[in-house]
Amino acid sequence: MPLVICADDYGLSEGTSAVIRALLEAGEINATTCLVETEAWPRASIPLRALTQKRSGLAVGLHLNLTESFPHCIDRDAIRPESWWLTRSWFAGAAVRARVLRSFLAQWEMFAAAIGRAPDFLDGHQYVHLFPPARRALLDLARVKNFKGWIRQCRTSSARLIAPRILYDPLSTTLARDATASRLATNSGFGGLRSFHRDEDPIALWRTDLRAMQGNGLLVVHPGADDSPPGSSGIDACRVDEANAFKRGDMRRLLGERALSLG
Repeated sequence: MPLVICADDYGLSEGTSAVIRALLEAGEINATTCLVETEAWPRASIPLRALTQKRSGLAVGLHLNLTESFPHCIDRDAIRPESWWLTRSWFAGAAVRARVLRSFLAQWEMFAAAIGRAPDFLDGHQYVHLFPPARRALLDLARVKNFKGWIRQCRTSSARLIAPRILYDPLSTTLARDATASRLATNSGFGGLRSFHRDEDPIALWRTDLRAMQGNGLLVVHPGADDSPPGSSGIDACRVDEANAFKRGDMRRLLGERALSLG
């Protein structure tokens, strides 16, 4: 059964980008999402573009940002706490939606200029694309750009208990419904959601979520290095733990247990 294993946050830093790129080259993963407003993106995008031209079957997505103030943010005011709240509000109006769309359009252009083509799929950094204003702006972006790829929904397939699911599962159901209405595909299965505490066992949660994958599934992972820029989300230790798990071959063993293959 084919599966997408997607490493988030390519472009966050030089080190994390190098880790993700090595996993793509080795065939350990087959997808990544790109942060295009970071200091590292202009340099990190060059070898990624070369890799996508050399290797078919890699899915490269645009990881739309509204939560972190990276050096190349087009609208830095949109990242401020009061704006950050509005991007998650059920009551944000047309002005907020238009502002979010402008940011998304700028990020799309940065991605396309660097990679030389449209992204294969769209989602949001820190799951921001699930919230109403960003969800609507994402669908606006897909319409304006005549997008032919797919949208990442994030409803966890397994019954694993984790607090963010209380919010993300119903929001993902709405996103999938709206994407279908817009004739856009989504992944039907999802796993890998975590809280990024050091006492979490990523292998155990990957195993649980992989067991629930029925087809067209996506497992999100966060391998990387301990070199994120100041002010970023601060989960570097967990990124290193996940990178080490890949090095040990833990993911290959999990896929073998379930007779899963990368599609």
